[in-house]
Amino acid sequence: MIARPSLKRSATFNFVGSILPMLIAFVTTPIYLQHIGAARYGVLAIVWMVQGYFGFLDLGLSSATSNRIAQLSEATPAERESVLWTALVVNAALGITGGVLLYGLLRALIGHFDMGPALTAELMPALPCVACLVPLSNLISVFNGAMIGRERFGALNAVQMPVTLLYQLVPLGAALLFGASLNYLVYGTLVAGIAALTLNAAVVWRIFPLRFAGGPRRELVGKLLSYGAWISVTSLAQPLLETADRLMIGSALGPQAVTWYQVPFNLAGRIKLLPSVLTRTLFPRLSSLDPVHAAELSANTIRGLAAALTPMTVFGMFLMHPFLTLWVGQEFALHAMSVGEAILLGIWINSLASIAACHLQATGRPGIVARFQAYEMLPFFALLWWAMHSFGVLGAALAWSARCLLDGVLLFHAARLDVGRAGAARLLAVPALIVMAAFGATLALAPLTFVSVATWIGLTVLALAWSARTEPQACARVLGLVASMRNYTRRWAQGQ
Repeated sequence: MIARPSLKRSATFNFVGSILPMLIAFVTTPIYLQHIGAARYGVLAIVWMVQGYFGFLDLGLSSATSNRIAQLSEATPAERESVLWTALVVNAALGITGGVLLYGLLRALIGHFDMGPALTAELMPALPCVACLVPLSNLISVFNGAMIGRERFGALNAVQMPVTLLYQLVPLGAALLFGASLNYLVYGTLVAGIAALTLNAAVVWRIFPLRFAGGPRRELVGKLLSYGAWISVTSLAQPLLETADRLMIGSALGPQAVTWYQVPFNLAGRIKLLPSVLTRTLFPRLSSLDPVHAAELSANTIRGLAAALTPMTVFGMFLMHPFLTLWVGQEFALHAMSVGEAILLGIWINSLASIAACHLQATGRPGIVARFQAYEMLPFFALLWWAMHSFGVLGAALAWSARCLLDGVLLFHAARLDVGRAGAARLLAVPALIVMAAFGATLALAPLTFVSVATWIGLTVLALAWSARTEPQACARVLGLVASMRNYTRRWAQGQ
């Protein structure tokens, strides 16, 4: 039995690796806007988005690579290398195909974008470079999948930091050196992509490691594609389910309503960082475990995540109005606060369900997750349309959360996880009632009155008490950390 990396250590690497790109983008975005202007940055963002969306032609091979390599954790190096080389060859072919399709699509549609003749003339010479970004991204995703499959999250996140810097700074440097033209920005992005691929390949060569012990094998192609096809269905369906609400709101209620929805949605969505870190960390480990131990690990994770998220969600619901008021003003907060509170309700459900989805995908059942999302589309669109026209922007938020509830019920039923001695539904019933009570209180009570503040404190304390009872060891560690910080602060104050 080989020694495996600590899940806590892997989760820490993934958390830091998730935070740093956001900080880098936060710093570089105003610099881009200052040097190239809002119009060029907008076109560049669209190019990046379209190129990224064409990554679905990866057909889920990066996830399939992670899953298969994790299953071969105790196999010979030659077997793991064969999986990686096979995935690289297939994904290179898919990437080239996707690049050709993207080039043709952009050539045909570029005249329909309202960017003006000057920006169009700047972008046209760079379209072949945009197409080349697709196979580069496909190959990088396979190398990342190999590191995830081996649970080398330290190396993965260490390499993603310079890669993020490359993608942010090289195009900007090209614009500063040669001029703020779209073609130079795209050329810089291509240079960054080549450098990123080289860096990822070098790291995988070292830590995987690659020694040409085994080459591509034809019989692996079908296995990888059959698994990856369902992942690609999820990759296509999820963006539709996540963005349809904004498109329909903009069509029916106007662009201002989209802002009232988007701002609190983005704010509430920050909570999803924790479950996303957990699913990324758990996926290779669950892939390598037998069904009994995988179910036990997933169940324990759901219980711990519920204990962490429930107090955060309750506190966040009551905090939504005062925070929005301080951040964007009283008038905006009046329109957006209930939307944010309703979205938090759905995110709480969706975050817990993401562990069940990860469990199903890692244990070889990705088709279940994909089929559920496909089945949910038409009912969700119909409910969204009715709720939006009946209750406005709040109705759209409630419809989104209702879809999360349906998805969660289906995923928990399919995963059949026992959380401790109780099923997931029984364990989650109490925190669900607490979260629902908090949401009902925010709708019924005026914000920042004596009654609402008392309710806020009471429900937060109740949520913390449930969490402490559910995860007593974690609670003891948190209390110990708080005590250590208090003692350190006291000693520091005495020293001053």
